[in-house]
Amino acid sequence: MIGYLSGSIISLGDQAILLEVNGVGYEIFLGNVRAIAPGEIGAKAALWIHTYVREDQITLFGFKDTTTKKVFTILIGVSGIGPKLAMSVIASLSSAELVDAVTMGNTRVLQGVSGVGKKMAERLVVELKDKLAGLVKEAGWSETTGGAEIAVWRDLSDALAGLGFPEQKVRNVIHLIKPDFEGKSLEINQLLKLALQKIKNC
Repeated sequence: MIGYLSGSIISLGDQAILLEVNGVGYEIFLGNVRAIAPGEIGAKAALWIHTYVREDQITLFGFKDTTTKKVFTILIGVSGIGPKLAMSVIASLSSAELVDAVTMGNTRVLQGVSGVGKKMAERLVVELKDKLAGLVKEAGWSETTGGAEIAVWRDLSDALAGLGFPEQKVRNVIHLIKPDFEGKSLEINQLLKLALQKIKNC
């Protein structure tokens, strides 16, 4: 099984890249290319890999760190969660955000992920609470790691819903703008202004 690859990007898609390693091109599904891989052809990239094998397919899924890879492995162990939906969760929520949402039973945050409805969100809370406990201990997180960040996005969702925008449009615009603020300080008024500029096209 392939567990790690390092090489040069020779092709970029919306959700996958083609990585050249010693003359061999590996297609790697990332879920959110912009958030994980450098945004240019020829750039170097190093990714942790999960090799997903089924009778009719072999797919490589790439991650920027081992913690995210472990979260992916935990997610695909949940009934009804396939690899594509697991990648959607990872693209929408950081590992810490997912832990916080599950710990606090915040199904609304989980429903903000494309493809996750109310019943699936409830199932994630029930099935992941114990499974993620070991990861929290291993990573040295507190139970409220990322809680403030989750609260800002939740406040944005509430504000947009209060302005009358449908739930699907709210989910789409948050999914659209969230990668641009990864690792940055969040300010609700700034996020709301940007969201209002983009939500009509979502």
